[in-house]
Amino acid sequence: MSKKALLILDMQKGCREATSCKTTFTKVVKNINEISPTFRRLKLPVVVIQHIEVGAMKTEDFDNVDELLVSESDYRVEKNYYNSFWKTDLEDILKKEEVDTVIVSGFAAEFCVAATCNGALERGFNVYLLKDAVAGFTEEGVDLLQKW
Repeated sequence: MSKKALLILDMQKGCREATSCKTTFTKVVKNINEISPTFRRLKLPVVVIQHIEVGAMKTEDFDNVDELLVSESDYRVEKNYYNSFWKTDLEDILKKEEVDTVIVSGFAAEFCVAATCNGALERGFNVYLLKDAVAGFTEEGVDLLQKW
């Protein structure tokens, strides 16, 4: 029996400001908010992942966008690299929870989402993108990732 986890990447204020696709970013938050309560209700792990540059200070840009629904039960992971598995405890969390399948959502398709999907595959996880729940710097970047 497969056990799934929802990964929510980089839905941060600074990321929303950095993208030219703000309308898509807003839709992605809405779509993540529609599915994440189901994961929580089913007692499936939700992991909220935030990117911070090495040596950077946590400013308001680091904070998740206010619209993103998070819960005290969610795992939190801070990362310094595109791949959410690299030098974090994400893999340990998923193994502890006996997860074999990750559902990936968030920002940015061209960088962190793609690298995290590859990192999950390299570690033997089944990987799926949450439909209409990935934003990017460009719509083309999102389209390319979804064809992958």
